[in-house]
Amino acid sequence: MNKKIAAGLWVFILCLATGMPNHTYAQSGGENLSLQQAITLTLQHYPSLKAKQTLSRAGIAHTTDISHNWWPSVKLVEEATVGTDNGIYGSYFPLSTIPSTSGGIRGANRSDVMSGNIALAQVQWEVYNFGAYRTQKEEAVQQQKVLGLDADITANDLMVAVIRDYLGLLQYRSQMKIQEDNIERTRSVQKAVTAIVLHGLKPGVDSSIAAAELSKARLNYLDIQNNYNSVRLHLGILTGLDTSAIQPDTLYDNGLLSMLTGLTDTASVAKGHPVLLYYNGLLLQQQKHEQVIRRAALPKISLLASGWMRGSSGQFNDIYNKNLWSGLGYSRYNYLAGLALTYNLADIGHTKDKVREQHLRTQAAAEQLETTQAVLDNQLQQSRLGIRTSLDKLREMPAQLNAARAAAVQKMALYKGGLTNIIEVTNALYLLNRAETDLVQTRNAAWQALFTQAFAVNNIQELVQQLELARKQ
Repeated sequence: MNKKIAAGLWVFILCLATGMPNHTYAQSGGENLSLQQAITLTLQHYPSLKAKQTLSRAGIAHTTDISHNWWPSVKLVEEATVGTDNGIYGSYFPLSTIPSTSGGIRGANRSDVMSGNIALAQVQWEVYNFGAYRTQKEEAVQQQKVLGLDADITANDLMVAVIRDYLGLLQYRSQMKIQEDNIERTRSVQKAVTAIVLHGLKPGVDSSIAAAELSKARLNYLDIQNNYNSVRLHLGILTGLDTSAIQPDTLYDNGLLSMLTGLTDTASVAKGHPVLLYYNGLLLQQQKHEQVIRRAALPKISLLASGWMRGSSGQFNDIYNKNLWSGLGYSRYNYLAGLALTYNLADIGHTKDKVREQHLRTQAAAEQLETTQAVLDNQLQQSRLGIRTSLDKLREMPAQLNAARAAAVQKMALYKGGLTNIIEVTNALYLLNRAETDLVQTRNAAWQALFTQAFAVNNIQELVQQLELARKQ
């Protein structure tokens, strides 16, 4: 009987010895999805990035349209009419559409019908507006740049989202392995405790406590598995891959410690960071729009030219030709050319109001740029602090893990000898599980700090490529 008890104890010790020293197990190479592959697939697949890129191309088309604002207005008109011709002396403003009557001034109205025809060619060209065309085009070009920068921000945000999900997969997968080992250890303890209880050496409640601990370990595993599948599902949406095809490569953890020790604190927030470029672009766009408002209120010089031909069934001596077709030909020809200067004096005050409003928008954009710079600086400082803390914790972790394993073995041996109770054994197992979990969480915190620093200094791609090289070695 004692041999069965001893066998259960040795199975428990074997689980501790061969469980998971570093949690750097590898999968079969064909099933792994590397971080670089996940980022590449997301940038190629995700619809929101495609939408932003399409808007950027629309910005190019808008710039082309604005650059043609200087083109003249050329209108061709052909109009045939039938109606009466009764005129009177006097002037009026041509508000809305008021038909014009030419001639027909007599003592009484006539109801006779007259036909007429007119063909018109008119050119109106704003040849000079004191830089308004130039500022409009400059604003359109800046809007186009902002749209392109917005697409860059979306791409950068997608990279961050992929990295966050990938690190989450690595963390949850390692925690799943920890819980698998914990289940095996707890099952071995339960077998050993059950054997001891059956021999009457311990009360039956010990067996129930061991069974409850085993069930709790299984429930913890299910919770972690649910989190893992949830993150994997989101990464599948980003990459466009089937969820079953997403298996993170756990080999990245191998070079984590050496990467942390090789870092320096000389990096600073990149001036070419996509977020800074975007908000700086917004600031420039607001400044350009302010110039457009100012220029729009300046005088405008226009070139006017027109030529027209007219025909009528009425004759010069007030005779109405009964043949209405005779009015469809052309009998009179005219042309007119001129140069016009227009300046809306009453719009000066309104323009000042617009400029004041736009200046405040420009000021808000500048403050947003300043805020973004401060946020990135803070992220960089926080990431450096996180890297140093993670490095110190990773150096201390082996001591905690080894002590927890030794304590679990000793507590089980003491329990077998009747020198402790099942509660002490389960506490020791909990400490071991906590130590292994702390190691995984510390690694995840280190990865988060590394990528946060890479985001602030705008070298995420360089860090990913460095990781890929380290993984393949």
